[in-house]
Amino acid sequence: MNERTEDEVPAKDLGTEQTLADLEQVLADRAQLLSDRDQARVDTEQAELDAERRNFGSDELVTDARFDDRQARLDRSQATEDAQQEAIDHSQTARDTHQDAIDEQRIADALPASEQPAPKTSSNQKQAAHDRAGATRSRAEAALLRAQAALSRAEASEKRLSDEV
Repeated sequence: MNERTEDEVPAKDLGTEQTLADLEQVLADRAQLLSDRDQARVDTEQAELDAERRNFGSDELVTDARFDDRQARLDRSQATEDAQQEAIDHSQTARDTHQDAIDEQRIADALPASEQPAPKTSSNQKQAAHDRAGATRSRAEAALLRAQAALSRAEASEKRLSDEV
C-alpha cells in the first residue's frame, strides 16, 4: 500500500527558512549599497577639504579653526561609517553561517536513513557548546583588535592636531 521503506525519510520543509534567509540577504545588500554611497560621500568631502588646505595658506587662525571643525566632522563621519561597515560585515558572517546550516540540513535530508547523521547527544551538544565558546572568544579578540585600532586612530588624530598647533 503506502508504506515507507527504510531509505525514505520525510524531508523537512526548508523553503520558508530559505525565503527568510534570501530576504535578509537582499536587505543586507541594500544596506551595503547605502553604506558604500555614504562612504563615497565622506571620501569626497575629505578630498575636497585636503585640496582646500593645500590651496589655502594657513596664516589665519580663523580658517584653521574652520578646517579643524570640518576635519573633526569628517573624522566622526568616518568613524560612524567604519562602525556601520563592521556591523554589516558581522551580519553577513551570521547570514553565511545560517545559509551553511540550511545547506547542510538539505544535504542531510537527502541522505538515506542509514546514512543520516546521528541524533544530538550530550557529547554532541558539549562539542557544539565548546565550538560556540571558541567562536565567542574569537569575536571578543576581534573586538579587542578593533578597539585597539580605534585607539590608534584617535591617537594619530590627536597627534596630527597637536602638530598643527
